[in-house]
Amino acid sequence: MDYTRYVVQPGDSIYKIANAYKVEMSDIINLNHLKHPDRIYPGQVLLLPTSECQDITPGELSEPNFTYAMWLFDVYAGKDSELSAVTTYLYQAVVLDRPEFDELLRPLAYDELRHLEQLAWCIRFLGLDPRYGAFSKGRWFDWRSRYLNYSTDLCAILDYNMKDEAAAAKHYTDLAGKIPIPEIQTILLQISADEERHYQCLADAKMHFCGCESSESLLISKAETEAE
Repeated sequence: MDYTRYVVQPGDSIYKIANAYKVEMSDIINLNHLKHPDRIYPGQVLLLPTSECQDITPGELSEPNFTYAMWLFDVYAGKDSELSAVTTYLYQAVVLDRPEFDELLRPLAYDELRHLEQLAWCIRFLGLDPRYGAFSKGRWFDWRSRYLNYSTDLCAILDYNMKDEAAAAKHYTDLAGKIPIPEIQTILLQISADEERHYQCLADAKMHFCGCESSESLLISKAETEAE
């Protein structure tokens, strides 16, 4: 699901916002995981659905291929994978234990969970069992909890997550270019777009809570300036 941000104004209600943006109240409530939708407050940031993603089901895929499936295992349940992202974001949401961080991290975790499911179906249809792990140098390695980032420093967490999201967006785009199956390419490019959006959400949070850009962003800006 694609979504946009909305800042709650004085006098707003979920009903009023839903009518204004022509979306379902239940979609707003579910997307933002609102336990008490009658208690929104001015300044609160809500995510509003803008359009439905075209999820591809495995029944539409063709040409089973073990090589392609093994490539997908890396982003499915390798070290830097969707499984690692889901568990990392949920862990961080619990450990930071503040509503504003929960509202930032949980939607990202649920996006990654959807990606995990999409990749699982792709791997299964391509001929392999989507168990949690990945291949490295021809050997199978089970996914491990030590892949998680257990930092509790907010700014370090945001910087780490931003780097992961930027790398993931590029990796999915690269994979889409390597796997010549249109349906799988569509899935991979959708996921890549999600990761780019995640990066921007995290970058905005970094500016708000830490008052600075990530070190990666600063290095990129410096390199671009020097190039000019």
